[in-house]
Amino acid sequence: MLNIFRIFISDFKRIKTNVVAVVIVIGLSILPCLYAWFNILSNWSPYGPDATSNIKVAVASDDKGITIDDTEFNMGETVIEGLEANTTIGWVFTDTTEEAIDGVYSGDYYAALIMPEDFTEDMVSFLADEMEHPEITYYTNEKKNAIAPKITDKAKTAVQQTVNTQFISTLIKSCMQVSDGLIDSSVLEEETGSSNVIDMLIGKLEEADADLAVYENLLDSLMSVSGNAASTTNQFSAVYPDMKSAITSGQSAMGNLQNVTGTGLASLGTISKGLSATFGGISNALGSIAKALDTSNGNLSQLSATLASANISLSGTKDAITDMRGVIGGRLERLNQMKGEEGYEILSKLLAHDPEEIGSFMASPVEIETEAVYEVDTYGSSMAPFYTVLALWVGGLILVAIIHTKVGMEPSFKNAKPHQQFFGRYITFFLIAQVQALITVLGDLYFIGIECAHPFLFWLAASCCSFVFGFLMYALTAAFGNIGEGIAIIIMVIQVAGAGCTFPIETLPKVFQVFYQFQPFKYAMGAMKEAVAGMYRDDYWKDLAILLSYTVISLIVGLVLAVPFRKLNHILEESKEKSGVML
Repeated sequence: MLNIFRIFISDFKRIKTNVVAVVIVIGLSILPCLYAWFNILSNWSPYGPDATSNIKVAVASDDKGITIDDTEFNMGETVIEGLEANTTIGWVFTDTTEEAIDGVYSGDYYAALIMPEDFTEDMVSFLADEMEHPEITYYTNEKKNAIAPKITDKAKTAVQQTVNTQFISTLIKSCMQVSDGLIDSSVLEEETGSSNVIDMLIGKLEEADADLAVYENLLDSLMSVSGNAASTTNQFSAVYPDMKSAITSGQSAMGNLQNVTGTGLASLGTISKGLSATFGGISNALGSIAKALDTSNGNLSQLSATLASANISLSGTKDAITDMRGVIGGRLERLNQMKGEEGYEILSKLLAHDPEEIGSFMASPVEIETEAVYEVDTYGSSMAPFYTVLALWVGGLILVAIIHTKVGMEPSFKNAKPHQQFFGRYITFFLIAQVQALITVLGDLYFIGIECAHPFLFWLAASCCSFVFGFLMYALTAAFGNIGEGIAIIIMVIQVAGAGCTFPIETLPKVFQVFYQFQPFKYAMGAMKEAVAGMYRDDYWKDLAILLSYTVISLIVGLVLAVPFRKLNHILEESKEKSGVML
């Protein structure tokens, strides 16, 4: 133990008395933190609106639009108006489509959205016999940057969803407005006292049926009166006042009923038109009789002929009314059946809502409420564990590349055993590595300002990382010399490629997923992520325990495997010196 401290004290004195050595140690302590800080800052918020708004995407429209009922529609212009208010992407609205496409090829724009001249026409093609899906042509420059197309693809998808949502919303709102025009529920409720559409229709039909029954009886009376009058002239003077009064009353009633059928029954177009025509026919027949009465002036033979003709007309009208009552009875039966069906309740609720409200709901019926778990607002803070771990590994790699792991034989500790030399020199490596971890963590927290739920545990994890990484690379270099340094670089490359830092490990090839379980980076980043975003049970301590277990491997490499490689390392060192170009 004494020899171990003698070696460390000797190293400390030599560094302290050598200005160049002091400067190099300071540089070794600072370099790793710069690597972490620059990477965290450069990745602070690459997917935020402030950053993505700098990505230029061209938009152009050749859409000619269409005209429906003297109203012009142009979805291309509508899309452009919507994008003008969107600041998540740097939209550039070009004058021509050729300019937009050329800009993508030249690299001026990362992508372009082009709406063809038949865009609106295809949008409403479902109204015609043949439906055509409207298309927006999307051009993307995948050479310019690897990540930019992924961002612009999301913008493309957002535009597509916006157009679809707006189209569905407008369509549903228009349908609801048409339904309101077909059935004026406010008028019907005022007249029937019910806000239920089918109840209103049933009430109106029942009212019409009752009126038809009354006028059917009236026709029987008129037919009886006209028949008697035609055959018995002696009774004319007595019958005349009653006939005149009945005809006048009948004409007035027919006019009123004809008006009623046109109110609130627009959705039952066939019935409404049929009733109106029938009532008009009755009114005309009664008018003929009234005219004959007024012009008869006692000419009973002329009146008899008119009444006989009118009687035939009234008989036909009565048959029409009887048929119409049968039709109304069938409609009433069907409406009463509908009241018991499930779809009726749904229809009633839909018609009771505002068209714009229903249109908005149907366009986007499902809303997703995001509940963030272990929320980290900035991308840089999320990436801080990876870049900090990587910086500490690089720091350990720089140490073994610049500071010798082999101890010179001084008189004060010339009898030191190999394991004493191993640990004696490692103390210097350990202290410098801990300074690297401390500076890096302090810069992350107070210079960069990353989000961190547990700052002390973040430092503790970094300290353990520096110890484990530095010890492993020190052992590899002490055992295998420059070959050990090469092995440390290979391990770092494998971990950077397959540590699940930028992309989820599940998205990487299978070979990386297998190696991932044995990489120190996994457990180092796991502990730091717990400290940054929040703790889950004992995961933090489990990750640290597994990470520290790698020191056993380091001990085996540095103290056991180093023995048979000493002669080989000596030969390699001599060969390098003889080359005259290698350290």
